[in-house]
Amino acid sequence: MALRARAEGLVVSHKGEGLGQALTQTDLRISRLLHDRFGVRIVEEETAETIGWDRAARMIGEDKWTFVADPIDGTKPYAGGLSAWGTMIAACRNGRARTGVMILPAWSGDRQLPKSPIDPAGQRGILIAAHEGSALWAPTLGGRRIDDLQTLEPSMTPTFHVGWLCQASKRYLFDYERGYFPWCESSAIADAALLATGRLDATVHNHKLWDLAAALPIFEALGFELYRWPDVTPAPSSLIALFDNDFSAHSELWLVCRGRDDAVKLASAIQIALPIPPYPAQIET
Repeated sequence: MALRARAEGLVVSHKGEGLGQALTQTDLRISRLLHDRFGVRIVEEETAETIGWDRAARMIGEDKWTFVADPIDGTKPYAGGLSAWGTMIAACRNGRARTGVMILPAWSGDRQLPKSPIDPAGQRGILIAAHEGSALWAPTLGGRRIDDLQTLEPSMTPTFHVGWLCQASKRYLFDYERGYFPWCESSAIADAALLATGRLDATVHNHKLWDLAAALPIFEALGFELYRWPDVTPAPSSLIALFDNDFSAHSELWLVCRGRDDAVKLASAIQIALPIPPYPAQIET
């Protein structure tokens, strides 16, 4: 559906006063599908404010399944005809994300050719998931899985690159001389896919609840853990405890690394950025 809607043409609006948070009709359509599928036990980006943090925390902490989802993560690349977008869904109970599914239906973009529209039916992508401690993947075509789920083995070969999305770069500086280069494809789902498929050695997270919930079981199944910057202490076991009352982790920076030694090394490359001065007042001529 998302692929077809993009091919037919999208109307892009923005949330709030700025231009950072884009919104399309597809975000809202998938939001409605999520509510139709999971009923009242769904916490997802487009309607989370009506639920509130307290109720969401109670739901996620219960023994019943609660689902946390992002209808379209990476709305800007989605609307712009790029590949770094998809849908994320986590199944949570007893305070933790137990199962995660990420589908990136345009992930296999053809990069040896100039950017051009692709027929939705011919668009290749990937599904990445984790269940009961095992990471899995399968190829997709036209947004649908076309093969059996296969075990996703962790890559132990370093790439010397780490994820560095815009929220982190707004608040922190990254020292390239520490042996890493940052890599950003402008969405949490693409960042998680790059880490899961061995393109990144580590990443950082300071986004929203629905940007992490589905990826967390995948990270854990591949041997990654979360550590708080700068003291490199392990993250709390409760998923919701990572986020404030706005479902945001913007005030924290979590390192996603394969062990504490790697987290210490990554932490040493990060510094607090100086406050950005306000734009000067516009001068009338």
